[in-house]
Amino acid sequence: MSGSGKIARGVALLGSAVLTATLWLSGAQAQDFEPDAPIEMSPVIPADVDPAIRNRLLADGDLLLAHRLFERQQWTAFIALNWPIGADDKPLANVGDKGDPYWSSWIEIYQVFKPGGAEPDPWGARTRSLPHADLVQKPLPGDVAPAGYPALDSGDARVLHNLSSTLQRADVARESDQAFSFTVYDQYGKPAYYESLINKVEYDLIVDNGLYHAGGLATYIAENGPLTFPSGKFDGNQYGAIELKVAWRVLDPAKDDFSRYLTQPAYLPSGDNPPVWEPVTVGMVGFHIAQKTETSPQWIWSTFEHVDNVNVNRLKEITTQDGSKRRLQASFNDADCEWCPVNVPVEPDEYGVRRTQVTRLVEIPRETADLNAMVRAQLAKAGSPLRYYEMIGVQWPTQPDAPKQVGAAFPGAVVNLSGGVPLMKYLANSVMETFSQTGNAPANRQQRSVSTSERMVFGTGSCIGCHSSSPYDFSWIITKAEPKTSELAE
Repeated sequence: MSGSGKIARGVALLGSAVLTATLWLSGAQAQDFEPDAPIEMSPVIPADVDPAIRNRLLADGDLLLAHRLFERQQWTAFIALNWPIGADDKPLANVGDKGDPYWSSWIEIYQVFKPGGAEPDPWGARTRSLPHADLVQKPLPGDVAPAGYPALDSGDARVLHNLSSTLQRADVARESDQAFSFTVYDQYGKPAYYESLINKVEYDLIVDNGLYHAGGLATYIAENGPLTFPSGKFDGNQYGAIELKVAWRVLDPAKDDFSRYLTQPAYLPSGDNPPVWEPVTVGMVGFHIAQKTETSPQWIWSTFEHVDNVNVNRLKEITTQDGSKRRLQASFNDADCEWCPVNVPVEPDEYGVRRTQVTRLVEIPRETADLNAMVRAQLAKAGSPLRYYEMIGVQWPTQPDAPKQVGAAFPGAVVNLSGGVPLMKYLANSVMETFSQTGNAPANRQQRSVSTSERMVFGTGSCIGCHSSSPYDFSWIITKAEPKTSELAE
């Protein structure tokens, strides 16, 4: 490709000010990388960081600037994934336009991995199967969706049945855990809900190779060896596998300013014997991105949160959806309860209400916070609700060929479980990995520990560390594949 072609591609994917022409054409040094240039507002997801810039920064030993390269790429991905789309699933002109987020056109995990290894839903279908619908009252004949809500089985509906991202098959009526742990409740006693989605690249790999049922998965591995997902390539912006996890809280018109959230009409299971689907409005409070790329065989991991999750300016006045005025309150933390234990399961109070006291054990780094402020100002100028979200951090392998460490290796068996020597060492979303933030403990007693050392360390959640335990190339979703009903009968 010519030098001018490289410049054009860099402008399209990473922003016109990220690189100067001299960096591309004359091999200028890494200091020409502009870490604080404006982020490009684009509906195009960058498939990877520019490997030439990455390699040059790493050769110079500048991990901090290299990390900023990945932060910029993931902020760009977050904006593109949440870019508003029209009824035709095409991106609208501006990030501040009204429309569903682009990722809502992707497919839900429960539509791919079904009970009894059933066939997945078609990609892009305008109707969808319902999760474990036998456990929830189906719409009655003549029922219509409330005004402003899509039909329950519409491809446009958010059907939020999980209070959890645990691996086992979920019971819609009683599912109550986060990943490997417990339910997190907001300060109004409402649980957070989670959903997981994958892109077309990963969907095609799963469906074309029959990986959605246990027998097909076993056959594929026997014939091809360990499962490896496609990697995204910077050259040509070719996408690899991308997985998303989204966290929501139910919004209350009398307590919440809906304009501060990316909102969606949704259905939740409500009541008992059997529960029914209840229409609500939810606001996004957490967002995970995992991208398999050429530069990062251990994947790139990033997570974002709503700015009101755990710490707010309590003197700020907001106007709620019903028009009343009130002071802003953190959604998952009570600042007046300094003695409340944090990040632990909670019992009901005297009124029968559960409220999780959530905090962040690892603060957002100052340089990341400054980047967040810049990007949020851009989004505010564009009139997008994404201005109320912030990057918590990014993890990526600084030495992809370095093996993982276990046993007596210290601190490697604590922070290099994945191999690749990741940066950041720890990364946890406060409302999606609330209970994995453990703090000080002996290394061999940390969650998911592979260390034999008794030395005291600080430990908390790590996306890349957790997913490295999966037998399927850092992806837990494949473990959801069930045997086909016909296979069980044999």
